[in-house]
Amino acid sequence: MVIVGALYFFNSRQPVSTSSSSSSPSSVQVINQNNQQGEYRSVISNGNYLTSSARGMTVTTESNFNAQSFELSLNELSKRFFSTRRYIFQEGQYLSSDLLSSWLDRYSNSNRSGLNPPDNGRTDDSRNPYYLQSIEENDFMNQVNGSKLNLEGMTIGLAMNRIDHYTRTPGGPEYTQNISRAEMVAQGRTAAAKVLRRLRAMNQIPKNLPILIVMYENAPEDSLAGGAPYAYYLSKSGNTIGNWTNVNFQNIVFPKSDTDRSPIGTQDNTNFVNFKNEIQNFFPNISYATAQAHYENGSLNGLNININTSFYSVSEIKAFATYISETAPKYFNNSIPIRISLSASNQLMAVITKDANSSYRIIYLYSY
Repeated sequence: MVIVGALYFFNSRQPVSTSSSSSSPSSVQVINQNNQQGEYRSVISNGNYLTSSARGMTVTTESNFNAQSFELSLNELSKRFFSTRRYIFQEGQYLSSDLLSSWLDRYSNSNRSGLNPPDNGRTDDSRNPYYLQSIEENDFMNQVNGSKLNLEGMTIGLAMNRIDHYTRTPGGPEYTQNISRAEMVAQGRTAAAKVLRRLRAMNQIPKNLPILIVMYENAPEDSLAGGAPYAYYLSKSGNTIGNWTNVNFQNIVFPKSDTDRSPIGTQDNTNFVNFKNEIQNFFPNISYATAQAHYENGSLNGLNININTSFYSVSEIKAFATYISETAPKYFNNSIPIRISLSASNQLMAVITKDANSSYRIIYLYSY
């Protein structure tokens, strides 16, 4: 599921190719939604949401939490440089699936484009791990002369591993190899420098195009919170990278475990637990309620809550969604965006959502 401009699109994974820096006026239109709430408008091509053929490519299967957090992180950091009022979001159209597949693979005599180190033939902790897990491209367009779209910005995300999962024999048991943070950062910078040089050499990308490069650290596969970005660099021109800007993002799952002694999110966790207890008192059929809290520099800047119930009737869903929208303001700060997903037997039925400093609104997803 892709969250763009407060609309939800399911990716059809249809291959798309782009051969120029502008889109055809006859086949492209823009979702002219209200972007006052800080979300990007999106591109429709031939009546369909314009997807990237390379979206979601990874070295190995990664958790949904990492994938979602990666996409959301790129979106939020992009807003600092590509205004939602001016730019239109378009899924990446310049890095094909074949190209990214070769970049994500190991370097070898048959694949000199590989950004991961060559296989040294070893199967213990002295092997060369896969440092780079995924690459994501986001394009930022400007609408000129009616429906013509020009490429005016790009964000490239590199998702790096702290743990590499591998097998020693095909179909054999899985092993893990830990990667130090210093090694991850160094390998990431090397890969990012190569990616920038390759982008600047592509004829279809304007030479002075602003390119934001975001470095992201994947969380362990069993994490329910997902990873977080740790640095970025904005290249306004040229093919070299200067000083990186470090960022302090962190994702935490509520309710926190009894062994989590981190002071970050202590009061927010208490607020969530109290919220959870109150709604369970009124609707005891809740199967579970968890939250992913997003922090920057120790301050809460976003909350995604998932609630699953065992009831299914339309009247109960409507009553529960309304009750949630009325109860949540008692426990959560109005200054942050919040998204509450309400499911029945693991089927999404309603979304209760708010932007920063705004009121809650309910979107029902069931059909009669």
